[in-house]
Amino acid sequence: MNTTLVHFLDANKNVILQQWLDSTLAIFPERMGSGTPVSEVFSVALEKILSELDNCDNNCRTALDDVTRILAIQTFQPSKALSMFLELKKILRQMMRKSNVADISIQEDVFSRIDLLILDAFDSYMSHREKIYQLKVEEGKRRVFMALRRVEA
Repeated sequence: MNTTLVHFLDANKNVILQQWLDSTLAIFPERMGSGTPVSEVFSVALEKILSELDNCDNNCRTALDDVTRILAIQTFQPSKALSMFLELKKILRQMMRKSNVADISIQEDVFSRIDLLILDAFDSYMSHREKIYQLKVEEGKRRVFMALRRVEA
């Protein structure tokens, strides 16, 4: 990743993380405070994702998986759940404007990385959703089987 971008992200990391965390927690219908388990998981995971935006390796993917696992069990539409990554783009765009990071190639580089991150997040989110529905089907089958056993007995 470009050294200007690395410097920009390092210099503004705390502000970016706080704004991103606040906008992410705002999608939940109930108020999520900074002491809740969900908030703690998101705080750690978002920091890992932002720190490794240049090279999304296993740590980044694990953090992404932690986030999407929580989002998948919510009743949100997938677009609402994954909108948090679009919020990151919005936050970075605003911060870059304020910091005069005007080089279009730098902006395009970071935004294309976020686009790839969104695709990875979608894959992970759908994998978790599939697992949830698979478990629901299996539980339904078990209930029907147990009801039939009671009827036969």
